[in-house]
Amino acid sequence: MKKSTTGLLLGSALMIGLSGCATDFQRGGETSGGMSNTSGDRAWYQHPLVCGIAGGLVGGSIGYATSGESDEEEGTATGAVAGSAVGALLCADRTPEPVAEPEPMPEPEPAPAPAPEFEPVVLDSEVTFAFDSAEIRESAYPILDQVAATLRENPRMRVSIEGHTDSIGSNQYNQDLSQRRADSVRDFLVSRGIDSNRMTTRGYGEEQPIATNETDAGRAQNRRVEINNWD
Repeated sequence: MKKSTTGLLLGSALMIGLSGCATDFQRGGETSGGMSNTSGDRAWYQHPLVCGIAGGLVGGSIGYATSGESDEEEGTATGAVAGSAVGALLCADRTPEPVAEPEPMPEPEPAPAPAPEFEPVVLDSEVTFAFDSAEIRESAYPILDQVAATLRENPRMRVSIEGHTDSIGSNQYNQDLSQRRADSVRDFLVSRGIDSNRMTTRGYGEEQPIATNETDAGRAQNRRVEINNWD
């Protein structure tokens, strides 16, 4: 058999084997467990350096086999270089780079819950105070203790305490009396552990009646202390 034919057959066989190694590597891109293969998992003969050396031998053989007597060395060198490049490319790792998962958008912070509102309480002066007095009667203690408990359970809650009187007496006297009664309620709640900064007081005197001042029943309704939500 001629030199060229022998070289071509040998080179073809080596190229087929080299191509098979590369194909086997590419098919091995996934393991039996479904995980992507990496370059560190390949067989030694599938490494690009080994494939390059093998390709160089193949190319050199083909170059030698196809060259004439006068240019054997040049043909062998050219074939080796070309074969090395082809072999390295065949076994190069073509596993796609993993795509980075986008960072999840941060969850928006929940809006702060609105402060709870205080349910208004109306203290009848016939129960809360004696006539023409700002001293709280003991009969009013249970109601005011419940108000204090509500405020302790809701630290963000604030209240306004408003005093009112009927129209008997001068405007100034009624104004002062209503203010003193509102202050007495605040002081009672402070004695039950409620911070005074959570309360405001104001005396309205006879300015805001809720009933007629022409009857005893109406005047009794107007003599009152109201505890309301303080915005």
